[in-house]
Amino acid sequence: MVKFTVKEDHPLASLTTFNLGGSAKYYVSVRSQAAFLEALNFAKSRGIPIFILGGGSNILISDNGFDGLVIRNRIKGVTSRAEGYYSYVHVGSGEDWQEFVDWCVSEKLQGVECLAGIPGTIGASPVQNIGAYGQEVSETVLEIRALEVDTGRPIVFSNEDCNFGYRTSIFNSTSDCKYFITGVTFKLKRNGKLSTAHRDLANQLKEACNFTIRHVRDSIIDIRGSKGLLVRKGHERFRCAGSFFKNPILLLERSKEMEEGLQKVGACAYRSWRLGMGEVKISAAGLIQSAGFRPGYRKGNVGLSPKHALVIIAYRRATAQEVIEFTEEIQGKVKEKFDILLRPEVRLVGFPPSRPG
Repeated sequence: MVKFTVKEDHPLASLTTFNLGGSAKYYVSVRSQAAFLEALNFAKSRGIPIFILGGGSNILISDNGFDGLVIRNRIKGVTSRAEGYYSYVHVGSGEDWQEFVDWCVSEKLQGVECLAGIPGTIGASPVQNIGAYGQEVSETVLEIRALEVDTGRPIVFSNEDCNFGYRTSIFNSTSDCKYFITGVTFKLKRNGKLSTAHRDLANQLKEACNFTIRHVRDSIIDIRGSKGLLVRKGHERFRCAGSFFKNPILLLERSKEMEEGLQKVGACAYRSWRLGMGEVKISAAGLIQSAGFRPGYRKGNVGLSPKHALVIIAYRRATAQEVIEFTEEIQGKVKEKFDILLRPEVRLVGFPPSRPG
């Protein structure tokens, strides 16, 4: 039997970037598959639900906390092998995402440099298919190793098995909470062609000559820092979970109508992106601003970041319930004006099922 300590009534707020929420009825930190299986048996023997916590960067925990077992993933380890133009890197799911990106940059491995500055763990990255500035993690994921929560059975998912989409995978949709990811294998190009097509990144690099993967990573860090989205020493940051809402996906015909409406009310720049297959991604920030909420708008102890309308921040004395009420106000106004329901990118933990999501 693996030795580990289960803590009761353990505070969770300090383990999240929102720094909000109540306590877990039970809490345990695991560093191996065997420890996770022991924790799973603990929960099953008591008939309580589990929640797997990584970096705490994309969640909002209820003020009432979580009435079950919170399992914090601390599974570590990085191994790699080179083959032709590629390196295959297997990473423990509890490793820090930014540290992995920095390691890839130091090794000149191309494929995740535009995802720099995103807080969280390796295991969380494929769950919502993190993406930014022209890259998505699904482009480099080769396979995912996991344990089936119901049985403890090990299983390997190929990239295709994951059914990746915009901020989605089977792990947060059809198979939500069914698997515990233990590690991810990435297929990365050695000295590959850099992705610099995104407008913000291209503007940041326009004065640079012969830029390298390190320049790209540093430019992304600067861009995210200018929006108050970094959880790093030396950068201004807010109590938030990054972008709170997903950018809505519309059919092309509907998006044209939206674009005309947004132009009339002076929406923010870069309000839409063609995705192919007759679909267009609309800027959630543009919708929020066009519905009358400007960056810096505040109501009580919760508000929009002064640097970006898609970031909801908690001020001193804020509660998770106040954040929910603030998001519902935004959702209601956007729905009323554009007939579009903004859906949270942030995961809501410990709230009743009726809450938005």
